[in-house]
Amino acid sequence: MNRGNADGEHRAHHDHGDDVLTGKDWAELLAAQPQFADKCPWEKLDGFDWAELLAAQPQFAEKCPWDILTGEDWSWLLSDQPQFADKCPWDVLSGKDWSWLLGDQPQFADRCPWDTLTGEDWADLLEQQPQFANRCQWEKVDAENRIALLSSQPQLADKCPWDELDGFDWAWLLSDQPQFADRCPWDELDGEDWAKLLSSQPQFADRCPWGKLNSTNWTQLLRDQPQFADRRSLDKLAGTEWAWLLEKQPQFADKCPWEELFGDDWTDLLSSQPQFADKCPWDSLDLYVADWNWAELIANQPQFADKCPWDKLTKKTWAWLLQKQPQFADKCPFDELKR
Repeated sequence: MNRGNADGEHRAHHDHGDDVLTGKDWAELLAAQPQFADKCPWEKLDGFDWAELLAAQPQFAEKCPWDILTGEDWSWLLSDQPQFADKCPWDVLSGKDWSWLLGDQPQFADRCPWDTLTGEDWADLLEQQPQFANRCQWEKVDAENRIALLSSQPQLADKCPWDELDGFDWAWLLSDQPQFADRCPWDELDGEDWAKLLSSQPQFADRCPWGKLNSTNWTQLLRDQPQFADRRSLDKLAGTEWAWLLEKQPQFADKCPWEELFGDDWTDLLSSQPQFADKCPWDSLDLYVADWNWAELIANQPQFADKCPWDKLTKKTWAWLLQKQPQFADKCPFDELKR
């Protein structure tokens, strides 16, 4: 429901299908490391790229071709840099753009054409700014969005269609608002639902039918609530699940079958728990670990740079890594990045 999730779907980092740096890649790099500006082919940046860059580095505003920004771009930019409002053509913003913008900058409410907001837009806005509830056209807001809204704004309980909640909805709601537990039909929760709920609200453990949880559910739960380890043997966990568990709970290391960890299980684990490096089969990682996983490891633990196969890193991976660890710029083929 929030802007962060919407943007995450729109701007995925892991798409390496075409290893040519786009305006997005350059905007993300310069947002984090503006000292590389002289390397940037500015003509590659589109409106969203400019919005993302200026949100983080407004000093580049004099280079921006303002007329290419869409309503979505403006909502993104003004959310972080409202001082550019005098340049905004307000009529290009859609209802969704307004819900995102007002969620961060409610002072622009007097400019908003409220009728353009859909039910989903209203739910997004009220999650951040419940003071606008008296303006809401509630007939537009469907059951799913009302349920989601209740998770952050419990005072709107009278707007919730209680009989339409399923196990997933209940786990989500009670994780944030446990005071509604007396309304919950517990039998509707499956193993994944229970893992989610108990991860944040362990006081409901006495209601849990433990047999519903599979090994993935257990791993999810133990990452947040390790005190439940005595409820089930850990010998059913796969290598990837062990890596995931030890990332947050390294005290279980003495039970780990290290030989079952494979490829990026190791880079994922060492990114957060470098003390296990002596157990890692480094010689075999080159064959099985993607360039992105190497970059993530070096970004988090630069002391392992001597293990990295630098020639394996793609242009897009370089653009991401330099955001986190610019000291490796001397190893980067910048001429290739411009192509």
